Amino acid sequence: MDEADPGPQWGAVEEDAESTAAAYRERGWTAIAGHPGQVNPVADAARIDVLLPGSEFDAALDAVGDAAIDGVDVYAGTADGVAYRLVVATDEAAAVALCVPTYLGSDDLAALRAAAEAAGTLTVRLRPLDDRDHVEIAIDDPAVFFDAPEE
Repeated sequence: MDEADPGPQWGAVEEDAESTAAAYRERGWTAIAGHPGQVNPVADAARIDVLLPGSEFDAALDAVGDAAIDGVDVYAGTADGVAYRLVVATDEAAAVALCVPTYLGSDDLAALRAAAEAAGTLTVRLRPLDDRDHVEIAIDDPAVFFDAPEE
């Protein structure tokens, strides 16, 4: 599998994740901003695997331990053939937010969209390098992930 190049806008997307998490923290929430090492589409499973550094993954796992993610917002953009998405998963009652930036090449995006539409959901799976555990964010309306502005 060829991994998409995150492109020159990737740093700005990670900064958006940081500032979004900071805004939640200012409201008293527990908020984690992800800094993925890799983002890999798994089209046949209607899933995106997001590799996080170990300590960051542990913080995300701890944050969702007693939470029930019940809201997902997706902020989208494109540049130079790369689709950027900032996935913000929240539990309002537990005051928890996970801010996860992703990037996909346009070919990967099309295959993933077809699989997600067939499955009726798209899963964003956060995992550490050693694959000891994972955190899954279900996007029950995949169109919110895929329907984004064109370049």
